[in-house]
Amino acid sequence: MRLAPKIFLANAVVIVILVGVAAWTLTEVAKLIGTHRDIVVRAADVLRVEASLRERVGQVHRFEMRALVFGDREYARVSSQEAGRIEKSLGQLHQLLTTDAERAQARQAIRAFAHYRATVGKARELHARGDVNGASRVLETEARPAIDRVATELDALITLTQAALYETQTAAKAALGEAKTEAARLRERTWNVVIVALIAAVIAALLGTGIIAVRMTRSLRRLATATEAIAEGSFREPIPVGTTDEIGALARSFNRMAERLREIDALKEQFYATMSHELRSPLTSAREAAHLLEQGGPGPLTPKQEKLVSIIHRSTDRLLRLVSQVLDLSRLSAGLLPLEHRPFGLERAARRAVKELRVQAEEKGVTLGYECGPGTFDMVGDEDRMVQVLINLVANGIRFTPAGGSVTVRLADAGADMEIQVEDTGVGIPADALPFVFERFRQAHSGKGGSGLGLAIVRGLVEAHGGRVSVESQEGKGTRFVVVIPRQAPAAIAEATADPT
Repeated sequence: MRLAPKIFLANAVVIVILVGVAAWTLTEVAKLIGTHRDIVVRAADVLRVEASLRERVGQVHRFEMRALVFGDREYARVSSQEAGRIEKSLGQLHQLLTTDAERAQARQAIRAFAHYRATVGKARELHARGDVNGASRVLETEARPAIDRVATELDALITLTQAALYETQTAAKAALGEAKTEAARLRERTWNVVIVALIAAVIAALLGTGIIAVRMTRSLRRLATATEAIAEGSFREPIPVGTTDEIGALARSFNRMAERLREIDALKEQFYATMSHELRSPLTSAREAAHLLEQGGPGPLTPKQEKLVSIIHRSTDRLLRLVSQVLDLSRLSAGLLPLEHRPFGLERAARRAVKELRVQAEEKGVTLGYECGPGTFDMVGDEDRMVQVLINLVANGIRFTPAGGSVTVRLADAGADMEIQVEDTGVGIPADALPFVFERFRQAHSGKGGSGLGLAIVRGLVEAHGGRVSVESQEGKGTRFVVVIPRQAPAAIAEATADPT
């Protein structure tokens, strides 16, 4: 079965149980609520309407009095609107009442309010004719007693409604007692079913999720271990596949990928060995032949011949260096560059690099300095490769430092690490080019020679020793490269970069 149906079924069982419990619970609760709904809803609606009307009849008379005193039409409009709403509410209240006494009392309240509205109309007519005093007298002597009568009738109606509610509750007391007993049993039964269902759902969820999680994590753990082994170059045995779901398909694809990677690694090694032999050998022969011609071994050369031979010699040197750099960088990227991890002194490697480039610095008119701080500089690694790192950095500094400037190599003891600083007073690196100086075929300054591979090789060799390299520069003032190298290369790096032969 596929992984998706497994997860779906495990979750579907829990969902179905919970939905069923929820539906049953809602049904039973609806029955429980229905036992008391009629009485409670009727009483709440009737009493709410009656209380609201009792409060509003007093407000409508106050609005009418303000309209008369202030002569404000807005008060008169509000009073008319509120009186209309009260009259409508009285009609609705009459439909909600259930006893004859309540309906008779409600009709008396309706008639009293109609009488009040008639007196208000009479007062408004007097006010319209300019008889303000007459209008005021009508409101005080006729309208106020009428509105008081409306309030009295509503109070009586509230009393009747409360009495009717009490009688209904008294009559239904026996039935409600039985209903309460049934409700108690219903609550108990509901809680029992809910608790049992929830326990069953939790157990089913934990069991299904646990089985799926254990199988998934076990397979993923095998994949993670195998991936780490491939990263370290030590993966040999395929992962066992025992399922037909997506994880099983992933394991089979992983095994095919690992087998393909082994084939590619073998092809790469064969390619690098062939390229190293096929390219370096003829270039070395051409360079040595040009050197012999330049030395006059076969016989004296004319000035034009000497110039041509010198061009051939320099070109083969440059081409041989480029081929070596490309091959070294490719093998570094593939993790196939052999490194000899042996104890040596970093101070000796630094002196070798400075000595090799001393003549080049003097010809350029650049001062090449060397400083070694206090402490020890013993490490385990490939001495020749560290010399190559230093030569690339120092040669880079000499190339971009004008005559009269300086390039300084410094060593500093940093405890478990050692720090190499190569600082120059050259043209510096533009700020927008700093993030890319260690990428292959990227040059901060064009027209200064070089292939754009030196700093990429520096970073690859430093990282192969478990270190890191960084650069600080200010355009027009100089550049400083900082290499931090651990004294002891990590075992995983040492094994991954070891010579496969």
